Amino acid sequence: MIKASLGKLTVDFDPVEQAEACGFELLDFSARDAALLRDLPFHHRDLFDRMLIAQSLARKYYIMSSDAKFASYDCRLIGSE
Repeated sequence: MIKASLGKLTVDFDPVEQAEACGFELLDFSARDAALLRDLPFHHRDLFDRMLIAQSLARKYYIMSSDAKFASYDCRLIGSE
């Protein structure tokens, strides 16, 4: 939604409604997830990617990305090599 607010992406539908209709479970970013950001190394400087990495680590969830910087973290990664 940040990209949409900056005019870099057009979102002409309700993404929450669409995700739920597709059977996706919505995942909130918790204080426990955020607490990991303090000690997370700065292999990746993108704030939102760091939040995804922290969330993946906190919950022991897999994360899907082809961004090579994600491999620098001890997260469970699914991506193209």
